[in-house]
Amino acid sequence: MRAAVTMIAFVVLMSPVCAEVHILTWAGEGADSTCVARTKEIVDWWNTYRATGPDTTIVWHYTTRVDRWRTVLETGTDPLTGARISVVYVPGGWHPERYWDFDWVRALYHAQIDLGIGYVGICAGAYLHAGNTTYSASGPGHDDVLQDGVTVIDGMNGPNRICRVLILQDNPLTPEWTWGNVFTSKYWNGPGFGPEPGLEFNSSYKCWVKITNIEGREVMIKIWPVGEYVDTCKGWAIVAGQYFVKEGDKWVPRGRFVLFGPHPELTSRTGAHALLAKAILWAAGAKVPMEPQPSPVVQVVPKGTIPKALVAAVVATTLTFVLPEDVKEELFAASDPITQGIFETISNVIQDKLGLEVPPEDILTATVATVVVYALEALIEWLFGTAPAPASA
Repeated sequence: MRAAVTMIAFVVLMSPVCAEVHILTWAGEGADSTCVARTKEIVDWWNTYRATGPDTTIVWHYTTRVDRWRTVLETGTDPLTGARISVVYVPGGWHPERYWDFDWVRALYHAQIDLGIGYVGICAGAYLHAGNTTYSASGPGHDDVLQDGVTVIDGMNGPNRICRVLILQDNPLTPEWTWGNVFTSKYWNGPGFGPEPGLEFNSSYKCWVKITNIEGREVMIKIWPVGEYVDTCKGWAIVAGQYFVKEGDKWVPRGRFVLFGPHPELTSRTGAHALLAKAILWAAGAKVPMEPQPSPVVQVVPKGTIPKALVAAVVATTLTFVLPEDVKEELFAASDPITQGIFETISNVIQDKLGLEVPPEDILTATVATVVVYALEALIEWLFGTAPAPASA
């Protein structure tokens, strides 16, 4: 009996402990409902399909109540569920802090520096933490009320755009094979970040470091730029940071934060979704899984594709020589201005790169002919089917 009890205890001790990262999202006034809903979908997706171990489970909570939000920032515990909150999350939107009728700056300092709670902010949530609470009213960088090592140097550059972000080396959120690569993300008026006064790169830590005084305590802030804008904005696009408090002769680690200028939750790319989930895990101090570099995808060309493409190319090329110039010009003139601009750009690129003069009306004619050929082939196959392959011996 004693042996059985000992074996059961051993099995329990050796079994993996399912750690839970509890995140509370501000979903009240000033938060965009689409950003909230898409983030919830990403958390569910991550837990179901991408979690690599029991330590990656993310438990979602959200609130629209200011008193509940304030209690979590002041105590670290959700008064509604009793859960210990690991990360607070402020999504995209517009000035959520205007609806918080309490000293949210002091409360956020307390949550991060005293309680060690993590923070993830996207767009509006990133502006808030980086200190710029007036956004475009007085220009980027104005009203930097929070010390977190970064400030806003650019932003408000238009809604509903796609930006390119260069992933930087030595960042804690992405695997090494991503460093130096450029990925696209959704951009919607988000900030571009730069270093606060006093932030300097430390080669020993391989990150940016600032030592300052916050609320009467000596605090060190470490900043890891995760990505920088290639276009759309100036500065860093994504940053990760952490507070450390001086106790005696030691720096004690406290709350972490991740700030996104772009919108990973609105980006149609699974890598962006995984990055947001990893940001939540990292801000909570949990293990961040690093996927290996994916194998190159070998695409097999379906049987019959090459002959179809050759037929389309021959027909399209023939038409550009056979059709009278005035017919091609009328076809070009009948197209909308956007289409005309696209084919004029293609013509200019061919001229600049290859030195060939190919009129835009010829390119448009060839394109239309190619589409027509493929449409006819698809119609014939739909009407008459394809010839059966001979039986093998």
